[in-house]
Amino acid sequence: MKDALLEGRFRAGTKLEAMRLADDFGVSMTPVRDSLNQLVGEGLVDLTPGEGFRVPLLTEQALRDILQVNALLLEQAPDNDHKSLTIDEGSNVTQGAYADRLAHVFRDIAANSGNRFRVHLVERISDRLHPIRELEPEIWLGASHALEQIERTAQQGFDGSNRAVRAYHQHIEDLVPALVGRLNQQTP
Repeated sequence: MKDALLEGRFRAGTKLEAMRLADDFGVSMTPVRDSLNQLVGEGLVDLTPGEGFRVPLLTEQALRDILQVNALLLEQAPDNDHKSLTIDEGSNVTQGAYADRLAHVFRDIAANSGNRFRVHLVERISDRLHPIRELEPEIWLGASHALEQIERTAQQGFDGSNRAVRAYHQHIEDLVPALVGRLNQQTP
C-alpha cells in the first residue's frame, strides 16, 4: 500500500476505504487496516475519527514547513567531524529515478551524523515528499543538475554538500506554489 501511495496511485484528499482497498489488493481487511494505521504513523495517511482514512492534502505552507525541517536536518547532519561524507557509490539508486536518488543522497548525508533518529526523520520526510519530488524535474529544468551537484559535493565534503543542499531547498521553496498546484490537480 505504501508503494501505491508513493507512486501517486491515490490523489491527495482521496478517502481510503479499507474494504475497497482489500478488494483491490486481493487481501483481507485486517492487513489493510494495519497498513493504514502504520501509514498514519508515518505521516503518509491522515485519520479523522468518524471520517476515516484519507490521502493528506499538501498545502503550500505545509510543504514549506517540511522543506525547512528537512534542510535543517541535512545542513546540521555531519556533526561527527567527518571531512567528507561516505556515499554508497555501488548502489543502483545512482542510476535510478530522480526522487529515489534524491532520497538516497539525503539519507546518506543524514547517516553521516551518526544520529539514527535524524536518519529516520529524513527518510520519513523523503517518503512524504516523494510525489512532489517526482514532479520537480517537470517544473524545474535544472532539477537533475542540482541533484548531480548534491551527489558530487556530498562525496567531496560537508561544506560543499551543505551549500548544494541549501541551494536546492531555496530553489524548491520558490517553486512551492507550482509544485502544490500540480500535485493537487493530478489524477491517478
